Amino acid sequence: MDIELLGKATDLLFEASIGITPWHDALDVFARGGGAAGANIMPIRAQVPGSIEFTHNAKEMTEFYLRNELYKTCVRARGIPALERKGIMTDKDCATEDEYRTDPYYQEFLRPHGFFYGAYVGFNIDNDLYAILLNRGVDDVPFSEEEQAILHRFRNQMSVAGTVARKLAHTKIEAMDDAFDLVDVAGLFFDRAGNIIRVNAKAQTMFGHGINLRQGQISTPRGGDGARVRAAACGAIQHPGGTANGDGLIRLARDGRRDLVLKIHRLRGSLLDVFNTGWALGILVDPDENQRPDDMRVARALFGLTRTEAKIASLLATGKELSHVADICKVTYETARTHLRAIFTKTDTSKQGQLIALLNKLN
Repeated sequence: MDIELLGKATDLLFEASIGITPWHDALDVFARGGGAAGANIMPIRAQVPGSIEFTHNAKEMTEFYLRNELYKTCVRARGIPALERKGIMTDKDCATEDEYRTDPYYQEFLRPHGFFYGAYVGFNIDNDLYAILLNRGVDDVPFSEEEQAILHRFRNQMSVAGTVARKLAHTKIEAMDDAFDLVDVAGLFFDRAGNIIRVNAKAQTMFGHGINLRQGQISTPRGGDGARVRAAACGAIQHPGGTANGDGLIRLARDGRRDLVLKIHRLRGSLLDVFNTGWALGILVDPDENQRPDDMRVARALFGLTRTEAKIASLLATGKELSHVADICKVTYETARTHLRAIFTKTDTSKQGQLIALLNKLN
């Protein structure tokens, strides 16, 4: 192991936490310092697409792991109690020599991807357990007790980097919450396990009449609504390209009033980080409200569109050609194209068809 390089890597992890250095670059250095072939940084529980950062050479392995939901059957999960107790865990804490030779996790997953023995260095962010995983190559030896002691020394620096990243990610959720309040939109935020972690002021006014929120879960007078909400949130989070239940709509029963409608979307782009608390957004609509909402206010709040961009996007969503939209907005065609490029960037779309489909889901 290279202790000096490990120290440099922890500095880079802090830089990654504030967005100066990409996580995979910092992890590359940490892997080299730890005598490993590759590395990941991850939550230990409720792993979902996007929740694991990795070195350049561990990308394919990590995507395979998440796509095939190996976290549900991973033999290394047995070592979590040791990780919580000692702050570090290796394969000796979760598997036997015979399992190294026979278990599918080692022989059908790790080995074909060029990795084998691992060491998890754990640290807590709030009540969430995270770890940096160092994976050695197929021909390398396991991590020794002395090497584990060296890695253990860097846990505090890892925790600082993770805490800073968590705080910064949380401010983005707070900003979205404030934006929704400003445009009178009812918003809920879900963590990666499908629990509700934040409800803005507008959404709070819609509770009551039999709808309650306790310990991150909704209950209504109709049995099963709460379970459907959580399942929909988890479904949206597990499928980054879409929304829950196809259209993302969930009905919430109320006493003496029509059902509320909840639409759930997975957050994307710069809103997400491995240490983020919010992973999905729910928009609540009350059909008993008399005032007709501005169809584009959710899109403006969610994507930061200007009034002009929102107007152009709204007109395009009705099927109008860009040239016609330019005439209606009294701008040149080139100016309209410039606005459209900005809209594509902010909404993470690249074609008008994608944009129209996204806006139709929101409205």
